[in-house]
Amino acid sequence: MRIENLLGSNQYGYVLNKLDTPGVAWYHAETTANYFDKKLPYNSSFSHLMFKKDTGPISELFECAFPILLAALDQQQKTLKELIRIRMGLVTRAPYQVVHAPHKDHSEPHHTGLYYLNETDGDTVVYNETEESKEYTIKERLTPKANTWHQFDGAHYHSSSAPTQHEKRITLTFNYTTIDDK
Repeated sequence: MRIENLLGSNQYGYVLNKLDTPGVAWYHAETTANYFDKKLPYNSSFSHLMFKKDTGPISELFECAFPILLAALDQQQKTLKELIRIRMGLVTRAPYQVVHAPHKDHSEPHHTGLYYLNETDGDTVVYNETEESKEYTIKERLTPKANTWHQFDGAHYHSSSAPTQHEKRITLTFNYTTIDDK
């Protein structure tokens, strides 16, 4: 599912000014998802964790990010059951296309919602596979577009990609369930 222009222009401007600013505390990781791939070039990323199911809100930015999920659910006429995680990720420009390691965000059944904060390249690749595999086949490619929401079944492995045409790619990742889930 894709929802373009999820937020109104004023709300999007507010969110952008809060989340894409030098004041955000970014935490560096040598890899985006798979710690076995530490040696690969251009595989690192930065993150800012806002919410974890077992601890609740852990960042002052939670109050700014959480309404993004609610807006996406309202547009689908769905009701949130459980919030599992909110993570903001930052991947910087690479000189050539780098697709990061396939991964799942959470082991139990859930939805994964991606909200692209800025206009950039560096697709998210969602795979057909729901189990770890030696080879992954592409189910869909999600091209980042500012103020756009993409949602898919969290059972599917997926990968982020580094941008090559823009300086950064900022994505908010929401993992959650709804009361409408079977």
